[in-house]
Amino acid sequence: MKYFGRLNLQQRFNWLIFITIVFVSCLLIGLMYQLMSKYSNDYTNHYWREHTKTFADSALYSVIIGSTSQSETIVHSFAADNNVLMASIYNAQHELLASSGDAIGCDRSTADFLSSDSTDTADYWCFYSPIYHEKYLGYVELVISKAEYKAVLRNLLSGSVLIILFFSCCIFLIVQRLSRLFTSTLLEMAAVLKKVSQGDRGDRVYFSGSAEIDNMRVTLNEMLSSIELTETELEKSVEDRTSALKIALESSETANIYKDQIMSMVSHEMKTPLHAISGYLQLLAERLPAEPEHDENRLLHSKALLRVNDLNNLIDNILLHAKLEADRYEISFSSINVASLMSACADNAASLLHRNDNRLELDGPDAILLTDGEVLRHVVNNVLSNACKFTLNGHISLSWRVSSTFLVVDVSDTGCGIPVEFHSNIFDAWWQVDMSLGRKYGGHGLGLAITKQFVNRLGGEISVVSNNPQGSIFTIRVPIGLF
Repeated sequence: MKYFGRLNLQQRFNWLIFITIVFVSCLLIGLMYQLMSKYSNDYTNHYWREHTKTFADSALYSVIIGSTSQSETIVHSFAADNNVLMASIYNAQHELLASSGDAIGCDRSTADFLSSDSTDTADYWCFYSPIYHEKYLGYVELVISKAEYKAVLRNLLSGSVLIILFFSCCIFLIVQRLSRLFTSTLLEMAAVLKKVSQGDRGDRVYFSGSAEIDNMRVTLNEMLSSIELTETELEKSVEDRTSALKIALESSETANIYKDQIMSMVSHEMKTPLHAISGYLQLLAERLPAEPEHDENRLLHSKALLRVNDLNNLIDNILLHAKLEADRYEISFSSINVASLMSACADNAASLLHRNDNRLELDGPDAILLTDGEVLRHVVNNVLSNACKFTLNGHISLSWRVSSTFLVVDVSDTGCGIPVEFHSNIFDAWWQVDMSLGRKYGGHGLGLAITKQFVNRLGGEISVVSNNPQGSIFTIRVPIGLF
């Protein structure tokens, strides 16, 4: 097998053809030998069987008269044939009347002397034929040599072998010649394709032959040219794209540095004075007189403090979104009381409820869960504040249910609702249904984006559907552990 593995395609093909022809030739020779042997044996048996009958007919008169001399004359006459080893005449009592030739002991135990019969050995045949004249008088025996039969069979076999070998060689040479036209083509194609796979360029095939083979050569060379052209264009494209990516990476690194600088500035340079302004406004609120003439001042003061808190919340959300985008927020699991957490979220939304004259209903069981309480609180606060913000003089429901592995929170409202075509967009950062500067509802479009990222970090999911007859239903489903 290792030897054949070192041969090329043409050599393996030639060996395969040679082995096939040898195998078929052996089968043909064996088949021809069997056919010739059977035919020769049948023909010889038939011939000598008839000759034995003639011998019996010739010996009839000498047996009737019991003449030994005449029987011997007949025996010597039939024994004169070179193929006859022995000729004998017997009477009905199996007594030998006359015999000629070498004494060969044929096996007469199985012979039928009352009819034509024969026995067979490796070197001769024994033929028997009865002598009848109104009754059974005896029989004759001829022992025939197989030497001439075997010689004829060997000659026939030798001739057949020579003829088959001659035609096998002719067929092999013709097939080898034809196979060279195809295998050499394949070998040249394989060599060129191997060089192409190794990155070499400029190699082409130059085989020729019939119109089909010439067409194959032209097509393959055109394909190689096309591949080289495509590779050149691809390399140029990759080089250009690499340069573009390098520039983009440098720009991204610069943008990240700039973003970090902005985040540092926002967290320090903006939140610090914002906290001071909020503190001053709270002190000022405490010092405003309670007289009616100061009601307008108190109203303006409360609006200013509300805007300061809105701006502070916006900055907090921007920083939180940047932290989530940078994957710097760590989840910390602990045991929480879900009913207490939901009540705290409802208290946090009280001012928004009162501002828009909304009613809030809480419904859910009391249970101790294992999850990140701060993240879950932020999620519920965001969704609940949105419901309060977009609902006017309506009804808001905060309900939850607990299974063995999940906490499911539903926040439904009767507000303006969200068109179905925008359900897949509302969780994108900075996106709002009304993106115009004169929109009715304020906001910055980060709340739901942060909410979805928090839910994903908890391993859960959030979805929204329209509420009947109006409004929306947000469903939050997060995995939990029970105590």
